[in-house]
Order: sequence, then C-alpha cells, then structure tokens
Amino acid sequence: MRDWTKLFRSKTTVTRWNVNLANSLSHCLSLEMAGWHFRCVECHLSTGTYPTGHTSNWHSHNQYQIEIVVSGVFEFDSADSGTEKAVLRPGEALLIPWKHAHRFRCTKTGVMIGISLDLIPTPESIRQNGWLVTQFRKTNSVEVKQRTYELLHSGLTNEDSSLSARVNASLLFLLLAAIVTKAMPVSPDAEADSHSRAVEARGRETIGRIVKLMNDNLAAEVSLAQVSKEVGLSSRQIHRLFVRHVGKSLHDYLLELRLEEARKLIGMRNSELQIKEIAFACGFNSLSYFCTAFKRFYGVTPSSLLLPAVALKSGTTFHLFKTPEEALAKDLPNRTKKPKYPYP
Repeated sequence: MRDWTKLFRSKTTVTRWNVNLANSLSHCLSLEMAGWHFRCVECHLSTGTYPTGHTSNWHSHNQYQIEIVVSGVFEFDSADSGTEKAVLRPGEALLIPWKHAHRFRCTKTGVMIGISLDLIPTPESIRQNGWLVTQFRKTNSVEVKQRTYELLHSGLTNEDSSLSARVNASLLFLLLAAIVTKAMPVSPDAEADSHSRAVEARGRETIGRIVKLMNDNLAAEVSLAQVSKEVGLSSRQIHRLFVRHVGKSLHDYLLELRLEEARKLIGMRNSELQIKEIAFACGFNSLSYFCTAFKRFYGVTPSSLLLPAVALKSGTTFHLFKTPEEALAKDLPNRTKKPKYPYP
C-alpha cells in the first residue's frame, strides 16, 4: 500500500489529484436517499498532508460536508455542544451537517479527503424543515476504506481524457453511496405529528413547482413576482423558503441553474453555438455579465472551456469564525426549537 502521507506532501501530486477530481464532478450522478437528492460539488485533498498539531479555525459550510481520513488521526469539535467530538482514523468518514460550525485538529500527521454535497431542491427534497441531520455522523466500514483507496489511485492518473474523468466520477459515486447509506436517515421522523407532515408535504410540493417553473423557463425572464403569482405565496415567503431549505436565495439558485446549463452547452465540442448565443439562450441579457458571473462561479472564463483540459472551481462556500459562540450567534439557527415553516 502506498504511503499517502509522504506522497501527498508533494504539491504537484496534490494539484494533479485535485484537478482530476474537479474535472470529474460534472460526470458524477446525484445521490438519492429517502427522498433527498444531493449533488457532489467538491472533492479535494485541500493542500495535502496536514502536520501534527495543525488546527483549523471554526467554520461552517453551505453544503453537507464529508471528511474521509486517508492516513493519520484527526479530531473534530462541534460548536453546538462542548461535548460533541469525533476522532477519525484511516478509512473512517464523518458527515457534517449543513451550516454546522466545527473545527478539526490533526493529532497524527496525515491526509483527508474533503467532499461537499449540495442539496438539489426537487419535490421530494425537503424533510424536517431542511435539516436532514443535526449532529456529526461517523461511519466506518471495509467498503468505505476500499472505495477511498480506489478513488485515490484513480485520481492520480496522468491520462487526459473524458473516459478517465468518468471513471473517477463513478468511483466517487460508489464511495459516496457507501458513506451516505450508513450516515443518512432512511426515513422521516416517525414521531412527527400529522400537522407537521402535512406542512412538510406542502413545502415539498411548493419547492418542486418553483424549480420546475424555473427549469421550463430558463431562457426567459423569471422574476420573484412571477413565481409568487404562480405558487400563491408572497415574495418574502418564497425567499425564506429557499434560504432555509436550499441555503441560497431564489435569484442565486436560478443564476446557478443558468450557469450550469451554459457550461454544459459550451462543453459540447460538437456545438455550433457561439458563447454569446449560449449566454442569451440561457437567460443572460448581457454577455459581459455572463462572463463575469461565470468566472466568479467556476474560476475560469467561458471561452477557457474550449481548451483541451480546464479545471473548474467549485461553488462551495464556507464561513470562518473566531469562536464557537460567534458561529452560533451569527450563522446557525437555534436548533433546540421546533422549526418554523414560512409557508401557510
């Protein structure tokens, strides 16, 4: 077996692995668990090997985060509870909830894979007011360990082809499936009362109608007022619905939909459409705004996708905090209370 700790001290090796996995993300299928749909938006080794004693700042992610220890030992702390800790060793994985403030410390020099999963708002996506899990969930198994090493080996390939990207994506999906099936709840809260279930069902239906409306009118001008009229909710209710459940505003979600569609069209080598035509076809009224938004989201210009191999930046975001108290006060909702639903 390879000495991953030594191997990933090389920045060149780490960069190659990160680029290969970034190029594979668009080929990775979404995961579906108990009515939830997740899309992998990032998979990386960060800067490589962490030295003993390295401690991260308190931070949270706008995605569900999975950390997999390849070598060494890492200890995770949660801001939600002074007693909630998780110690991870090689082959063990940790699922960290959406916007869950945490930090980690390397207690034995090693390597971790970081993976971010974005919630895809389909009609079946919403349970428990957007919180699928509220605490760390640790998992380990022979399958998780084996899948991790397979992905590590595959990600080091020097081959520059769409086939290698698809192989990496397949191995990444199998690894995620092995973790998610053990870490995610498989059914809604059995103790939820009938009223909560009814409200939850209406929320899923509303999200589904809005998302379908946007997908069907991607090239048209879609305003919050139009969506409000279509679903019979106020603009404020819709905004709160998206921020709470999707983690972003309707405007930001629609922008990402359009950028992703444009990325796919530009990436089609046999496409005869010009970048300007693609921008307008995806709902952008200004080419300059499209190029600016595309580079901000993906890290490269649209025309760069015409080059043989380009690594796209992930849309993952995270927030840093000085103390766990600051994290809880500024970024996290009060999870001790029952959720308040913004829709009637």
